[in-house]
Amino acid sequence: MKAQAQMLHTGFALVPGFLTACFVFGPGIGLNVLVALLTALVLELGFYRLQNKPPSSTEVSAGLLAGALLALCLPPYLPFTYVVLGVSFGLIFGKYVYGGLGQNLFNPAMVGYAALIVSAPLLMSQWYLDQPLGLSPMDLLAVKAGILEIDGYSGATALDLLRNRQGMTMAEYWGIAEHQFEPQALISAGYLLGGLYLLKCNIIRWQLPVAMLIGLLVPAALLFDGGSSDSFGSPLLHLLSGATLIGAFFIITDPVSSPNTRNGLILYGLTIGALTFLIRAFGSFPDGLAFAVLLANALGPLLDLIFSPSNRTRAPV
Repeated sequence: MKAQAQMLHTGFALVPGFLTACFVFGPGIGLNVLVALLTALVLELGFYRLQNKPPSSTEVSAGLLAGALLALCLPPYLPFTYVVLGVSFGLIFGKYVYGGLGQNLFNPAMVGYAALIVSAPLLMSQWYLDQPLGLSPMDLLAVKAGILEIDGYSGATALDLLRNRQGMTMAEYWGIAEHQFEPQALISAGYLLGGLYLLKCNIIRWQLPVAMLIGLLVPAALLFDGGSSDSFGSPLLHLLSGATLIGAFFIITDPVSSPNTRNGLILYGLTIGALTFLIRAFGSFPDGLAFAVLLANALGPLLDLIFSPSNRTRAPV
């Protein structure tokens, strides 16, 4: 299947997760995606204009897909300026500086996300549910434009609450976090449905999502103590919270920034899953998928080198 068709299938597979995210968090998610797509389109066309070359539909599609993936990872009331900055930083420093599609080492969407989480950690942690907020369309646009601020609402995610539960047992934590976990689990189910579609169409290889989920869930299960105040959270919480499933099926499966060998893919996925758990459990950020992906991206060429068939020694005759 041609790269252009693969990207179209990937965009189609994102629809269930996108729709459930809009249902849960409101139209701010849709506005994020719209602004990210427009920003990516302008950057892609500008990149080709600087080179005096006609735009490549495949490369433009790849830029649009990276922008959409980043937008789906952003909070619904994040101001437009941050969406533009995130997409711009991701494409410029994650793609263009390497010469364009096929030459980049790092996943552009995760480059942009990492830049935003480091520069604006508080804004990036505010995932307000739409139902209790009930902003009017004009107020929503004012918030997105940076004119109006939201005060008096708690927008912490289930993973945020897990890291900052201040000695609560898991039972006490669930009394507070259940209303945040359930809608996020619904969104994760949407991305799971899209991921299964990609597997059915042979767009992605099963080794990557399976390896990542094993790398995340095995240490989560081994270190889960049943729910004490020191617990790192259950495997189910890690599976259905945060960016786990959109990461497993849509982000780490980027064919450019992932290894090209089967064994390399398996070790790459295991590494991302394990690093995601370690960052969630011991790091400074509640989720950590973006940093796990970028660290594994840096290992990709080494994994290809190790597992390349040309490096295998022949058995003695």
